[in-house]
Amino acid sequence: MDVLYGARVPFTLRDLLALPAVQGARPELAGHQGGLDERVVRWVHTSEIQDIAPLLKGGEALLTTGLGLVALPPEAHRAYAAALARVGLAALLLELGRSFPTAPPALLDEAARVGLPVVLLHGVVPFIEVTEAAHAAILEQEVTALREVAEQRNRLLQAMAESPGVVGLVGACSQLSGQPAGLVTADGELVAGSAVQEPGDGVDVLVGGRVWGRLTLHGPAGPRTRATAEAAGPLLALEVQRSPSGTSSRRLSAAQLLTDLMTGRYATTGDLASRALGVGFVVRPGHSVVGCVVRSRSSRSTLPGWLQTVQERAARHLPAAMVAERDGHVLLAAAVPRAGTRRALAALTADLNTRLGAMGGVLVCAGPLVDDVPALAGSLQSALDTSDLAVRMATASDLVLSEDVALYQLLLTVVDDAALERFTLAQLGPLLQHDARTGAGLVMTLDTLFVAGMSKSRAADMLGIRRQTLYGRVERMSQLLGGVDLEQREVRTALDLALLCWRLRLNGGRAGADAGTAQR
Repeated sequence: MDVLYGARVPFTLRDLLALPAVQGARPELAGHQGGLDERVVRWVHTSEIQDIAPLLKGGEALLTTGLGLVALPPEAHRAYAAALARVGLAALLLELGRSFPTAPPALLDEAARVGLPVVLLHGVVPFIEVTEAAHAAILEQEVTALREVAEQRNRLLQAMAESPGVVGLVGACSQLSGQPAGLVTADGELVAGSAVQEPGDGVDVLVGGRVWGRLTLHGPAGPRTRATAEAAGPLLALEVQRSPSGTSSRRLSAAQLLTDLMTGRYATTGDLASRALGVGFVVRPGHSVVGCVVRSRSSRSTLPGWLQTVQERAARHLPAAMVAERDGHVLLAAAVPRAGTRRALAALTADLNTRLGAMGGVLVCAGPLVDDVPALAGSLQSALDTSDLAVRMATASDLVLSEDVALYQLLLTVVDDAALERFTLAQLGPLLQHDARTGAGLVMTLDTLFVAGMSKSRAADMLGIRRQTLYGRVERMSQLLGGVDLEQREVRTALDLALLCWRLRLNGGRAGADAGTAQR
């Protein structure tokens, strides 16, 4: 969905003064100074009547020679300026030379006090030339705005066809405007999109003649956001009337999105992006998206009891999150800082286990970082694979990233169980046979030694034995393996890889039962 297109800004006092017809009169800004770009000129009016203020609606630029002020006292000049300011006049353009050779001081003084810009025209110019040029520019701006609203309405109708419902429509508003969007009911409940971040353009959603809620596009106001909001108001009212029950839970919409993502039940990737924005899943600069699986460590745990906890704690620890249940596990899509992914997920994991420890605790597994919501399917599948492998390996860690078990995943994909068995027996066979006969635990000792980084004192502490006992086991292992030097890198690498295969076989491989029996 293309969101880049041109947009005209409102016609302002600066635009009026830049018109050739006005420039020819050598304009000089007096009275209130500044604010040329903030003063929107809705229309240009001419009048010489002193009591013109009640006939104005605000936003006009008033052209006059000051004829109605001639021979009036300074107090009348002050009252004239004050009255114009009260009705919201954009600016007073006073032509000098006919009625006043110089501007009345009282008028300028009061205009400066009440915030009314006064433009002194030092040359004579037909007012009709000014009004014609200004009105043509104003009407062009209004026609442009109407075209923009119509264009945005067409784009939103297209988005509704791809991603129907309130959530999808609010997400499309965010995409089209380039700003986070939020839909809030009249009672203040956030129905779709993001919570209020900063003021912006918005529109009331009218259902049955009453204000049902308000759509706000958070961020800098501008023609594009105004056009999007104006176009979206009636369409949102239609969606609310069509599916009132579908506007009450962003969590349900997020869960459905993740389910559809994993099953491939979506029309386009643009549909996924709109729906994600519609549930408030906004990926900020410097952040990426990651798919996670949260599963119970206890088979006795019931999912509904901790699904809500995962939702609540994820909302606390992560900038954006979507949660769904699938096959007894919880799928979690999260926006995380690229430089602090592990830290953010570790904080969430610790919090979950603090709250759910009595229910057996949870294991959190994460896939690789991806750039956007459509790519989440791959990250979530990787998280599921990592979860299965972490359970198979009986990992002690509560948080496992896919990169932590990358070598295990590689071994499982490039070789079959028979090949793993042959390699393991070739490297560790003598130790496995010796352990089977004597129960000496040499394989476990070797594994612990490698985990300890070849530090014998640390390995002895981890095994709970004396260092002299460890020295004896190391010497016996070297003899059984043909006198190899365990300090040699190539030997150590091959043995370490064989130990990885041994752990895989012990925890669910086809040959795992045999290896486990041999160890027992």
